[in-house]
Amino acid sequence: MGKYACVSCHAFQGRLVGPSWSELAERGYSAKQLTALMRQPKPENWPNYPPMEPIAHFAYADAKAIAQWLNQIKSENKHAKKRSF
Repeated sequence: MGKYACVSCHAFQGRLVGPSWSELAERGYSAKQLTALMRQPKPENWPNYPPMEPIAHFAYADAKAIAQWLNQIKSENKHAKKRSF
């Protein structure tokens, strides 16, 4: 994620410029979807945030790794919510 400076705008939890990684995880994006959205962001998907600049050189292999990580976060968040009750 440092390769694309993602952490400049996205925090693990809480808002910086863009949505948090936790918020992104809740969307359940696949690597294919993530690649497309990085290369051509859709501001209508996140109306309360400033539009993201396209990252034309965003690699599918990187998207796959990030998507897997986001899905792991989503899974961990679900388990944490179940344990809190």
